[in-house]
Amino acid sequence: MSNSQIKYYPVGNGDTTLLNLQNGTTILVDCNIREKSKDENDETSFDVKEDLLKCIKKKNGNPFIDVFILTHPDVDHCRGFETNFYQGNPDNYEEKHRKKDEILIGELWVTSKLFKHDHADDANKVRNEANRRKKLYDDNNTDSNKFGNRLIVVGYDGEEKLGNVPHYIPSNIVDTFNGIKNDLVSFFIHAPFKDDLQNAESGKNETSIAFQVRFKKSKDDNDFVGLAIFSSDSSHYIWKKILDETISHKNEATLKWDLFLAPHHCSWTFFNDTPQEDHPDPKQYSLKILDYKRTDKSKIIASCKEIKNNDDNPPHYQAKQQYVNKVKSDNFLHTETYKLLGKTPQPIVFEITNQGPMKPKEEEGTAKNIGSAGLGAINKPSSYGSEPI
Repeated sequence: MSNSQIKYYPVGNGDTTLLNLQNGTTILVDCNIREKSKDENDETSFDVKEDLLKCIKKKNGNPFIDVFILTHPDVDHCRGFETNFYQGNPDNYEEKHRKKDEILIGELWVTSKLFKHDHADDANKVRNEANRRKKLYDDNNTDSNKFGNRLIVVGYDGEEKLGNVPHYIPSNIVDTFNGIKNDLVSFFIHAPFKDDLQNAESGKNETSIAFQVRFKKSKDDNDFVGLAIFSSDSSHYIWKKILDETISHKNEATLKWDLFLAPHHCSWTFFNDTPQEDHPDPKQYSLKILDYKRTDKSKIIASCKEIKNNDDNPPHYQAKQQYVNKVKSDNFLHTETYKLLGKTPQPIVFEITNQGPMKPKEEEGTAKNIGSAGLGAINKPSSYGSEPI
């Protein structure tokens, strides 16, 4: 493909984002794949699995993604892992797996938090698969570097039991995915931090993987044509540490963004503690993070259910208001209410062009991003094939 693409799927309160890079590498950040309604007349649920199969490649006739990143082991970030992704020795993938369209994973990224506790549902399936891969590294088995067996631990907690597995830590720049170097795309790792991984009191959200994705026009460029921030369910506490560390190392360029995925599904926890009534004012450092937007057209994406003026958290109505104050309503996009003509929410897609992130031409009709009050931006399709953000 000529341009890299980012696709934010509508999955309710959860995250599922596909990065399809210009060299064909595919990276899935979390999954919240809910069972598709069996009622063919129900247009309220988007079929994520069906779309994934259209977007990704096949290896020997078998569907695969190069990298699956589990940012942290909460179910809304790995729901559907057991039924939609292959687990086990890739050499044993056979017809029964192919019939179910089980997706192979070339390289699996997790944090050490996954190994420390028993988890619910799909998170345990990810842990089992990570342990299978970890054993190959522990045994010095050369198969550990084969497609379908690669494992990366993001963050370092100092424990020797994971010492044989490759690690990425905050400040690392990653440009190799599933053994394939990419000259035009890299990740800057922001979190998780060692002290949070070591602290038994730290919750899963506090040890979420956070990173900046950087897109270049050519490999010799020093500037980036697109920047996207992912921080999963990181709270304001983690973001203060990210900000402090970044400023202390005079590396604020790693905080800039054109696309910003709202942490924890548009929760108030990005801005302050909860309940919001007891902590009504957003932290200044959280607001400063939003000021690192590169242009007035930079977008915030909220991956969550419909945002209503009620007591929900997430998503939180007052959190949305804080975001809108920074980017205006046209630039706040919401997965659950982003629709073509019809009732089914559609993925929010950006192509990373030489002019920056741009929205592809809508295939039909008009895309609407309906706000919590039922009103919002109406983005008309461009006759030139894509529309600048």
